[in-house]
Amino acid sequence: MASKYEIRYKHYDMPSEYMGKTTKWANDEKKALLFLCRSKPNKDGICITKKGAIIKIIEVNEIKDL
Repeated sequence: MASKYEIRYKHYDMPSEYMGKTTKWANDEKKALLFLCRSKPNKDGICITKKGAIIKIIEVNEIKDL
């Protein structure tokens, strides 16, 4: 069953203090990241989004609904 994941990231085209956040429905954490990025992030957590922006993944958390 799909779970909801919150992904926090830094966007390289924004000011350094900016931290973005999005939520994705997926079966696991890796699949949630693939809905945001073109390919899986490198060892530093950097990936290119489907719209072409360079981001660094800070954390991925599963959101537990009550």
